[in-house]
Amino acid sequence: MSSSTIEHDKIIFPQSIKAQWQTATDKAARDFRSDVVTVPTEEMMQAVLVASVNDDIYDTEGDPSVKALEARLIELTGMEAALWAVSGTQGNQICLRTHLTQPPHTVLLDHRAHVHCWESGALPVISQACVTMVKPKNGVHLTLDDVKANMIADGNIHFPPTRVVSLENTLSGTILPLKEAQAISKFVRSFPTPDDQKPIAMHLDAARLFDGVVGEGVDIKAYAACFDSMSICLAKGIGAPIGSVILGSKQFINRAKWYRKMLGGGTRQPGMMAAAAHVALDYALPRLANVHSLTKATAQKLESLGYQFALPVQTNMIVLDLAAVGIPAAAFVDYCAEQRVAVFPNGRLVFHHQTSVEGADDLVAALKRLKEAKDNGVVLSEAEVHGGYT
Repeated sequence: MSSSTIEHDKIIFPQSIKAQWQTATDKAARDFRSDVVTVPTEEMMQAVLVASVNDDIYDTEGDPSVKALEARLIELTGMEAALWAVSGTQGNQICLRTHLTQPPHTVLLDHRAHVHCWESGALPVISQACVTMVKPKNGVHLTLDDVKANMIADGNIHFPPTRVVSLENTLSGTILPLKEAQAISKFVRSFPTPDDQKPIAMHLDAARLFDGVVGEGVDIKAYAACFDSMSICLAKGIGAPIGSVILGSKQFINRAKWYRKMLGGGTRQPGMMAAAAHVALDYALPRLANVHSLTKATAQKLESLGYQFALPVQTNMIVLDLAAVGIPAAAFVDYCAEQRVAVFPNGRLVFHHQTSVEGADDLVAALKRLKEAKDNGVVLSEAEVHGGYT
């Protein structure tokens, strides 16, 4: 790179590129489908261009940018070791496969868990594991009582015993409280197992853990101490372009490296994405509280219009119960699109650090028009619509 393109260690981007980013950022500001729709900031792109470019497999010393990111997550969480992964799904499945050794075995989880519902059936394929799907009695999050009632002990050959309890924070924007995680962890880690079996493992799908601990106002190290492994997604909430970081003991991470390689996670120059994620942490973490505030303020406006929620609004998500107010999914999508607001048809609205106040206001305006149309007897579209979410 010639010196004419660098000014005081800062890359000078052409105005055409900046205009392209601004257009993409403006689009993201009105996109409520997920918090993965954010656009890299200029600082993230700067980091990509000056990042280390070692090979993740061939260079035995590793990549400096990746190692710096892993070290930062170790420092933040208090976990012993870390491992870069390409995605949250890959991170979760590597963790579960590393914990699970030989069938028969079962993973206990919330019936809505991402590792079970939204990862293309990877768990039974990759880990040969059964699942115990549990519906929380409180309708929001799993409790110690839920876990106690659904653990499968060794001894009955009809049932594969529980080997991992996999929790999620946040789940559809709701918080699994620290005290509940601590109680479940204490119970699970002391659950009796045969002498030839290791203790039952605690895994956390920590894709949005930062949202959870900020929303609850608790210490992330105290939360991480409840688990033997975690997979933190850097694209959700944090807004990095790509990547997740697995955390656990040194022994666990050393074994996880084998499964990462098996699952295609041995990347060539991941330092660029790791460097962007490092900057993304600096940028996004201080803004999470404001994201939550905007989410809750918008929820109050929607509630005043007569909308109902399927779940409490605790962090960066509003989950509307469209069926409760008789609004078809197609009409929900159409009315939002007319206001240049992007949504999925399931009623889940996700806010992020690039969501603008104007975008939130236009969302409310679209849903106000929709509710008025419904109340005035306007025939609403019931066309078939598709769209999933993670």
